[in-house]
Amino acid sequence: MVRKWIGSVPWLAHLAPDKEKNQRDSAIQFDVGPSHSDRTPSFSAYGIGGQLTGARSTCIVSDDVETAQNTLTMEMRQRLREEVKEFENILIPGGDIVILGTPHHEESLYDKLVEGGYAFRSWPARYPAEKERVKDVAPEILEEMEAGSAVGDSLWPTRFNTEELIEREASAGRSTFAMQYMMITSFGDELKYPLRLSDFIVFPVQPHKAPVTIAWGKTNDRGGTTRVQDIPSLGFGSDGFYAPIMYDNEWDSYTGTKMWVDPSGRGADKTAYAIVSHCRGFLYVKAVGGLPGGYGIDVLNKLADLARLHNAREILVEDNFGQGMFAELFRPVIRRHFKEPSGADELGWGASIDTVRVSGQKEVRIISALEGPLNQHRIVIPQDVAENQELQRQLTRLTRQRNCLKHDDEIDALGACVNEWSEVMATDISKTKERFKEDQFDELIRDHYKKAGGRQPRGPSWFNRQGTASRPEDPIFDTIKRRDDFRE
Repeated sequence: MVRKWIGSVPWLAHLAPDKEKNQRDSAIQFDVGPSHSDRTPSFSAYGIGGQLTGARSTCIVSDDVETAQNTLTMEMRQRLREEVKEFENILIPGGDIVILGTPHHEESLYDKLVEGGYAFRSWPARYPAEKERVKDVAPEILEEMEAGSAVGDSLWPTRFNTEELIEREASAGRSTFAMQYMMITSFGDELKYPLRLSDFIVFPVQPHKAPVTIAWGKTNDRGGTTRVQDIPSLGFGSDGFYAPIMYDNEWDSYTGTKMWVDPSGRGADKTAYAIVSHCRGFLYVKAVGGLPGGYGIDVLNKLADLARLHNAREILVEDNFGQGMFAELFRPVIRRHFKEPSGADELGWGASIDTVRVSGQKEVRIISALEGPLNQHRIVIPQDVAENQELQRQLTRLTRQRNCLKHDDEIDALGACVNEWSEVMATDISKTKERFKEDQFDELIRDHYKKAGGRQPRGPSWFNRQGTASRPEDPIFDTIKRRDDFRE
């Protein structure tokens, strides 16, 4: 990019490499025209894992060397620190090191650099409140706040307006937003334990259908609390469960139901499972639990019974250590529980089994999967799941610190199963009622043509009547595309 600037901006033209001097000129390293000959190029670009050793520089600008991928484990974070230390070895005395970046972990590289003597400045996405632990806020931002800038307003409204930041905080999750938008890495209890019981909606989850819309809230239209008082809470402080403030009288079928199984080895861990259905942008948790017994036939039969009871037709087995053994043992058990379509049960029951290999730090993976949907209040659980005190304990005590829980099998299974639905969670729930009505109308038209014996209307196309590409958010296309009968 810098090389293109020099070649295209008239008042930078004199910096272009001089071909008569045989100066270096490529996209990632070049010489500046007026410079003297040197074994080191005037300008070089490297990846953080590139061959920095042997280079020399009077100014090093490091941009976003810390990422979600290279901070997954303690070993990876230590390796990153060692790579950044190389900057000081190649810097010419009197030179400068400028490091730009966004934290991606509580043990952020940038905090370690401050401990090593680097001056630090924060430019958060919005004006921080006093209770937010934003360190070393840039002086010009403090001056603007003293001059009357409102706490919570966007600092860069041309890119992120205040409403956009509120939406991003809800979708990313409170702790992720605090790190990547507010530059906070030192969490208080509010962010240290990011998952809360009060973010669930407690509602009787049905086997095959769910309300078209459902809404979370702590106070109903009569001014009374929606707190579910008869569920003992293990959450911190006043944390507890709440019922919906509203749910629709019209119900729709689930778009699908998935089951996640995390087999146990020998020892105290159980074979954990979670079963989650999706309907109109909400996830309905049907069951979460753990079974002692490892690969025993009783465990396999119990899992198959649960899958059939809750109509889970896609079973995913975590397979990090068993080389597919659990899935191979489970397949014949599922076949024995197969049910042919007949009578009142038009669909019968059967399920596919796939193995999934997961990676990365478990605690971060679970929080990343659950925090966003919970912050948006889009996970619904029945009372019997809410009463699971082991699940409550694991959920409310989970932090980003490695091995923070002695047992995390049930919350791990729930997080993994919720994560399998991540692609459909982009649904705009404010339009679910409108889309449901359009689906009903579309279905009536199809039934009318079918009964009349005429040609049925064509299904959704990538092109509309004007010949232009249909938008992905087109309600009819989006709904039918996700429907089970359409896929089959």
